[in-house]
Amino acid sequence: MKRRMFAAVMAAVFGALMGAGHAGEGGLRASKPEVRKEVVAVIEAQLAAFRAGDVAKAYGYAAAPLRAQNPLRVFAAIVQNNYREVWTSTRAEYGLVRDDGQHAAVLVHVFAAASDAAYDYVLVKERAGWRIGSVVRHEARKKSIL
Repeated sequence: MKRRMFAAVMAAVFGALMGAGHAGEGGLRASKPEVRKEVVAVIEAQLAAFRAGDVAKAYGYAAAPLRAQNPLRVFAAIVQNNYREVWTSTRAEYGLVRDDGQHAAVLVHVFAAASDAAYDYVLVKERAGWRIGSVVRHEARKKSIL
């Protein structure tokens, strides 16, 4: 129940951030190449840590509020049980990175040996650099009949 509620809250945050990208000056915009490089490097480093079996290192790429809410043991269980492709990834492909200087969002297609899935990543800028604030399985928009 706690995991579903957390996922729902993070999905709402992601939706609000992405919606802001289409609004006025303060919204998310296509990132500059250096920001894109930093954001992708953090996600890639976390995926590499999972591939290496170094969950503690992967946990270090999570944003402070996420670490405060979930100790390492819980974090590992959540990823292993709910984000199989992230836990067992072999590679990833990155969409357009959008940011506002403090938050960034990117669609990441994660490939594992047995499956693949797209995930919406939201990152936050902390003193140590970009950190992963949430990861939610991407749900394709339903096509309108009109």
